[in-house]
Formats: sequence, C-alpha cells, structure tokens
Amino acid sequence: MKKDKHMIIWTLAGAWILLAATLGPARQNQASPDRTGYQLLDRLVVLMVKAAAPGGGSVDIGQETVLLAKELKTARAAKRVDDLFAVRYSRLLSAVRQALLMDPEVLYWPMYRYTMADFIEERTGRAPDWKDLLFKVSDHGGAGVGLGTIADAVMSEVVSLHIHLETLGKRPEILKGYMEKSTKAAGVAR
Repeated sequence: MKKDKHMIIWTLAGAWILLAATLGPARQNQASPDRTGYQLLDRLVVLMVKAAAPGGGSVDIGQETVLLAKELKTARAAKRVDDLFAVRYSRLLSAVRQALLMDPEVLYWPMYRYTMADFIEERTGRAPDWKDLLFKVSDHGGAGVGLGTIADAVMSEVVSLHIHLETLGKRPEILKGYMEKSTKAAGVAR
C-alpha cells in the first residue's frame, strides 16, 4: 500500500511537471484573455497531487472537489467556459469524487462501476482489470477505487481538455478545411 502511494505521488508529480513545462508556454499564446478553464484544470491537478502526498486523503479533497464543481457551474453560467469543457470537466470531477466515495456496504459500486471502467478505458486506451477494481473496492471497506486507479485517466483528460481550450478558436477553420476536402473528394460541387 505504501509503495502504491509513493508511485501515485511520483506519477502525479511527474505529470504536473510535464504539463507545466510543455503546455505552459502554449497557454500564453492563446488569444482569449479568460484563463478560467486553465485555472480549473490547474487546481484539479494540484488537488490530485495533494491527495497523493503523505497526509492527504479523501476527506481533504472531497470538499475541494465540490468547491471546484460549484466554481465550474458559476463559470459556465457566466460563459467563461464553453459547454463541452464544462460537461467533460464535470465528468472528471465526478470520477475523482467516485474514486474517493466512502461506501462501506458497497451500495453505490454497482451503480457506477461500468461508468468508472469506461472512463478509465476511454482515457487510457486500456480496460481496467475487473478483479483488481473489485478487490480495491472490497479490500478498502468500500472506500472507492482510489485515486491511484484513475490517476492516468484523470491526467489524460486534463491534457485533452487543455488541448480543447487551446484549439477553441481554430475549430471553425479546421471544420471548414475538412468540409472542403470531403466535398472535393466526393465530387460534390459547392
């Protein structure tokens, strides 16, 4: 267990450093002055690193996760983040919250197990081992699958959402390019 916690800490710390080093300069070049989406992503990663650090834990980050959800709702209503970002970030917060969910009688697990497994597979490209997931849930007194189980999936989604934010302004041009190529290839006159 101690070895797993150290692995989680180093994985999250490494991912955080990598994100800061490679994606930080690109953020400065974005045209939009609103940094809300980036700030929400940054705070979530800090939260994950804090939870994996010695002395961290589900009680500490549970309330902060709820606070991030409230801030997301406010930012979405104020149009400081787009709807797609809001839906995906909300799903990310939900996965983190479910990973920490205290469920001693394992009542909630049947309701979200497939969603959690799908989230992990969609974000990592690898289906989680069912026996491993069930063991973690049962062995920890229903304490959820744990952040270690979803850390790679969470960081993958953080990177994807970062790229989403960086390319928002380019999307109409990209779509137009695809439409022009496809109509030309299909022989459809415009």
